[in-house]
Amino acid sequence: MKILLVNPPRTYYTGSKGIRIGLPLGLMYVAAFLEKHDYRPKVFDFLIHPKAKVVETKKGTRHGVAEAEFLKVLQEERPDIVGITNPFTAQLNNALRVAQLVKNVNKKIITIIGGPHLSVKGRELLEQNQSLDVGVLAEGEYPALEIVRTIEEGGSLDSVKGIVYRNSKGEVIQTEFGEYVRQLDDLPYPAYHLIDMDVYFSFLKKGLAARPLNVKRSVSLISSRGCPFDCVFCSIHLHMGRQWRSHSAKYVTDHLEYLVSKYDIKHVSFEDDNFSFNIERSKQILKEIIKRGTKISRDAPNGIRADRLDFELAQLMKKSGCVELCFGIESGDQRVLDEIINKNLKLDSVMKTMEICKKVGIKTKAFFVIGFPGEKMENIKKTADLALKLRKKYGTKSGFLIATPLFGTRLYDICKKKGYLVKEPDVLSLAAASQTWGRGLIKTEDFTPEQLKKAASDFNRKMAQIELLEKIKNPAAYLKSLKFAILHPLKTTKVLIKPFVK
Repeated sequence: MKILLVNPPRTYYTGSKGIRIGLPLGLMYVAAFLEKHDYRPKVFDFLIHPKAKVVETKKGTRHGVAEAEFLKVLQEERPDIVGITNPFTAQLNNALRVAQLVKNVNKKIITIIGGPHLSVKGRELLEQNQSLDVGVLAEGEYPALEIVRTIEEGGSLDSVKGIVYRNSKGEVIQTEFGEYVRQLDDLPYPAYHLIDMDVYFSFLKKGLAARPLNVKRSVSLISSRGCPFDCVFCSIHLHMGRQWRSHSAKYVTDHLEYLVSKYDIKHVSFEDDNFSFNIERSKQILKEIIKRGTKISRDAPNGIRADRLDFELAQLMKKSGCVELCFGIESGDQRVLDEIINKNLKLDSVMKTMEICKKVGIKTKAFFVIGFPGEKMENIKKTADLALKLRKKYGTKSGFLIATPLFGTRLYDICKKKGYLVKEPDVLSLAAASQTWGRGLIKTEDFTPEQLKKAASDFNRKMAQIELLEKIKNPAAYLKSLKFAILHPLKTTKVLIKPFVK
């Protein structure tokens, strides 16, 4: 049974801030799990490829290898199954294009697609796209294994839990949902060996980045899954569930040591949605890193909760190599947090946490989101006031994002029910709305998309002015950043470039 797992190309639409690259962790976990059960999958990554390019097209800026290279691999490998990842709804068209290319080569190849969009729109997606045969709902490791085994044995996919599939009659069937992975330590490390890591690192050296921090040998890591909270705009629990599950401290620190010794990794971005949910577990991880003397820096770009950090944890973070923390604050108005977003966060704890980070010397960033139904312009002003206060008092950098009604969220349901959607969201409009400078999809009695865009632009401009003044006061830092921008224009501008690797 030949299995090919594919990470599609990406299209960056108007308003996108730079081009990023990262390891396809979802595919790598699935690949490693299949290997653990004696299968030998291969990975084709359109992005991490010696011939990958960034080119301007009518649809936007495309990043990835040419389709001809993929077709060549299909013809050489002749896979029985092609699994396609789709981590972002905004990139759905690229995933569908890959599936169509597969079917153009051989209609008998089974195409499987996974990712958050499938968890909400799986049945609809298969009904509308004949190039897709199977969709995996939620986590992919166990369903992928069962799909492969069932196909190999000639069985019926109706016995596989947590999928949608097209049967022999062409009908789309959704099976009973299974369980999330309870014991994460049972999973092997992601299949790093199936990715051309040298090519990946060469891209980082040339100016691409997986995350904002400019570290030339960095990767992302996930040490826990799931979120028990219920923010109105968040869709993570639709894909990863509400039950928080985690790797043990030993697994995490062993994983870090493996990355350092095997790949000379210098920095890791923890992409957990709730890294510090269990504060004691977090302390165990950091104490073990310190005890072992593991030389690696870290950040948490996906954000952690501002009420899940105490002074001891912050001290351990700093001592063990943490250089920056991001916090999901969302609003500067307590009523909005409590009654509209359902954040379950007190602003008093935000101030205490920022004070702690400043004392121990950890840089901070914050996420703020505006434009929720029930929010008024005066509430948005309070958010701006808080963000500016945090910037001036604690050095906390932040920007405004406009609330996006993602499919399956309570925000989408509220907007749909009350007629607040400017238009029914689609791939392009969601991509634009989710950008810092994007146009929102929500219009209420209290604001319009144009008003929100102006509010976000005004705030982001103020923050940029503050940062510029700081650079002027510190010429050395300014010249350093200017030099990097000149040497690596790829991070700051859209340009037509040659292949990254000759």
